[in-house]
Amino acid sequence: MAPESLHHNEATRSVREHIRVVAVIQAQVNDAHAGIPPLWHIVDRLKSCRLLEEIAVATSTSAADDGIVEWCNLQGIAVMRGPTDDTLARYARAAERLDADIIVQVSSDEPFPDPGLVDHLVASLIEQDGDYVVLEDDHAHHGVDVFSRRALDRLMMDAAEDPAARAQVTGYFRLHPDFVKTVQAHSYTPVQAPFALESPDLPRAVPVQIEARPGKASPADLWRRLERDPDLKALAAPVEHKPAKPGSRAGQLALIRCDGGGKYGYGHVKRMVALARALRDREGIGALFALNGSDDAAIPIRRAGFEVAMTQDLQGLVEAHSPDMLLLDGREGPTRAELEKIRRGIAVTAVIDDAHERRLACDYAYYPPVPGALTLDWSMSRTLPRIGWEWSILGLNPATARNHVAGSRPTVLVAMGGSDPHGLTLRMGQALTVLDSVYRIRFVIGTGMKNADTVAQALVALKSNYETIEGAHDLATEYASADVAVCAFGVTAYELAACGVPAIYLGLSEDHVASASAFADAGMGFNLGAADGLSDADIARTVQWLLNKPAVRRQMRKQGLAHLDGEGASRIAADLAAALAAARAPLKTAL
Repeated sequence: MAPESLHHNEATRSVREHIRVVAVIQAQVNDAHAGIPPLWHIVDRLKSCRLLEEIAVATSTSAADDGIVEWCNLQGIAVMRGPTDDTLARYARAAERLDADIIVQVSSDEPFPDPGLVDHLVASLIEQDGDYVVLEDDHAHHGVDVFSRRALDRLMMDAAEDPAARAQVTGYFRLHPDFVKTVQAHSYTPVQAPFALESPDLPRAVPVQIEARPGKASPADLWRRLERDPDLKALAAPVEHKPAKPGSRAGQLALIRCDGGGKYGYGHVKRMVALARALRDREGIGALFALNGSDDAAIPIRRAGFEVAMTQDLQGLVEAHSPDMLLLDGREGPTRAELEKIRRGIAVTAVIDDAHERRLACDYAYYPPVPGALTLDWSMSRTLPRIGWEWSILGLNPATARNHVAGSRPTVLVAMGGSDPHGLTLRMGQALTVLDSVYRIRFVIGTGMKNADTVAQALVALKSNYETIEGAHDLATEYASADVAVCAFGVTAYELAACGVPAIYLGLSEDHVASASAFADAGMGFNLGAADGLSDADIARTVQWLLNKPAVRRQMRKQGLAHLDGEGASRIAADLAAALAAARAPLKTAL
């Protein structure tokens, strides 16, 4: 039970009248136990809390979570949606909409929240005017954390880009105990033994067995029933606190080898960071990067919270870290024979968009349906190729850029890549000077571009309607305001299509031109061909043509949104996690 003071403390009651306390359940279909039955159970348990005014659900904008939204609407439960990979943003939106003073964060991974514990933590936070509360004996909170709106606001202002804040919210408070006012609550007697669920059937099975409808079985009831029933107990496993590998919640590790920097561009890094985030935040698998390239390419990797080794010594990293997965994305890398040797002892190996024969030494290979992928020979190999638009990995969340923001002037966005090794950005500026100044033309100055300051100054000196975008880590906002884009083919082409931006593609190689043809054939953009074979007049004429064709642009937008939904990283992460589980299953059976 909660402390007696909770029921009789008049000061708490008085303050309670002026403080709005809400519970927000973090739930996504791809969470371990976030199906509707466990969610129903969590909500019903929380209804027994004395100090909660409202219970809400925070989920993602992914179509996969539409079922959660529909269920909440039917139940009359407030539901807020936000970015798939940003829990912090979802909680900020929920707190704003619910006008919360104190937020109770509830994890869907723990379907048996203790109402008494929730009330105990809330009361302790209020009485001590704290911002985050922990139990004095440092005991686990069983999937529940309580913090103030002040603490959430400060996270949004000062730590919104931190991986611990974005993925877990309160994880940042634990890592930085002096960030906000952390207070202690007196010890609280927990359930007899902590347990971790291995089956989503457990929250439904146990209440039936003990003749309690979902939501009415307490953790103590559950544990007593498990002790008496070996079949039910097999669905649960004792919680073991194992040392985690870098970025991992489950102790599993993916070693990611990719190229990045001025020589290679930054597309490989962008998409592999997206995949690493999906592995970590959705599947509980940590990631370590082996980066071949320049130091500046390591910045976005470290910013996302991942460790980077600037080395090509994959064998040494494998021996040092014993990864469960090895993922390759780059132009350079091990040969097929070298990879066959390196992969020994690794459960799952995969390549991303790789035509080199090393792909034949991997378990999985992922490609968009471009000509180069469709003509690959897979004979005499055990590799399982996954080819389709659904396997395309983006470097951003397109949901934030799909609502086109119409400006007072039509806008053309020019993006020639993070390093622009061919100097196309300035050339585009010179080519587009013939367009009417009624158009707003914005140029992305990539973070790895040589002489970036000189290029930016030269552009704005060309015409008064020219603007530069410098130092941007995420171009979603810029995509949202663009009517037409001109881009060097690469990861940017995928992002533009997924955001519904009609685009004109310039190829830097024959392979790029061929890949761009797949986009054009799908109706997502216009393939202008190899950049070095085009005249400035060709470029300006094509841009003007597309600006004059609103019906064509609408169709391109429609096709881009239809073909690329932005969930490629999540799909690949789920596919790899399932493969890893299957590979480890025989080992578990043997043990």
